[in-house]
Amino acid sequence: MALPVVRNQRTAANVKQKAFELFAQGESLERVAEATDRAVSTVCGYLVEFIQTHPAQSVDSWVTSDTYNKVADAVRELGSVYLKPIFDRLEGTIPYEQIRIVVTHLETPGE
Repeated sequence: MALPVVRNQRTAANVKQKAFELFAQGESLERVAEATDRAVSTVCGYLVEFIQTHPAQSVDSWVTSDTYNKVADAVRELGSVYLKPIFDRLEGTIPYEQIRIVVTHLETPGE
């Protein structure tokens, strides 16, 4: 019974590695989700891990500078422990995925 689990773990690791390679090329969440046959929410989790393990100067490939600045301002005002207050401050106009990306980038030491 353990063999299928190992195969699934390898598959998951391979999918994440493929996602990381696509992120390194600046591919969008939607494109990576399509290429890996995963949900955008799952791919967003991969991107958060990618940002944490591959610090970058910017996340422009996934979040516009306008969105980044709005989220960063809300984080400065409210903190980043919880995303819902940020989401509410921005009146629901910025999806949680993008908030998560910005928060992760703000909290990850840069290059």
